[in-house]
Amino acid sequence: MYKKDPGEVLRLIINILIYILFLVFGIQQISATAEIPAKVILSVLIFTFLFFAIWYEWVRTVHRLAIYTLNFECDPDKARPIMERCRKIDFLHGYRHPNVVFDLLYYTDKQDAQALITLVNTYEKSLLKRSLDMLLVYNYSMFAYNRMISNKTQCRKFHQKMVELKDRKIKGKRISPLYNWEVLDAELHLVNQDFKKAYASLNNVNTRLMNPRELSYYYFYRLQCETQLNQMKSAHQSLAFIDKHARNLPIYQQAKQIMGEKS
Repeated sequence: MYKKDPGEVLRLIINILIYILFLVFGIQQISATAEIPAKVILSVLIFTFLFFAIWYEWVRTVHRLAIYTLNFECDPDKARPIMERCRKIDFLHGYRHPNVVFDLLYYTDKQDAQALITLVNTYEKSLLKRSLDMLLVYNYSMFAYNRMISNKTQCRKFHQKMVELKDRKIKGKRISPLYNWEVLDAELHLVNQDFKKAYASLNNVNTRLMNPRELSYYYFYRLQCETQLNQMKSAHQSLAFIDKHARNLPIYQQAKQIMGEKS
């Protein structure tokens, strides 16, 4: 994972150097202390700090690996046990909330409607309605759930709730760009089976900042529009991207099925 993020490599190297210098300085201080009780107290403090520093780096690394596997390798089944490992070693529960967001993405990817709505109901009050960003995550998760169970009315309701958050501010802070608004519009148009509007929205998307997972869904939505609008050359190009990046997502088989029906 660190090969993919030069900034993360630099951060880790700097932290390791800091920990080494701290350890050397600590050992010097312990050696310079004459009284045994003082040596013991100083040793406990120094090695306790180093323990938690190394533990934090460990948890952070495992967590980032799970996120990378989900978003860049597009492999939820591979990412899941990595995140479970993160939960086991995170005994202070510092990553509890990010892990919930991971689970929401995981169940959305797996198209597991029951697990998704159970998770949303579990954390609705304690987490998902505590900030603008998490409220947006909540509304999108509900949109995704209702799309899975083909409830168009509720899809429109939660899409509208997302749109209402777009320009809201709390203490001068706007909502984070967690989702692409044009893609969200396209998803609603697909729910309404308005493929022309969905395609128009997708054609306005700036894909440069998207990760492979987001791009896989983007091209899956494009493929749905292109097959309906008889743009089969473009549809084959969209399928090629999905075939390359999203073979471990359910949308891969769905995309092949859509193309098969048009062949």
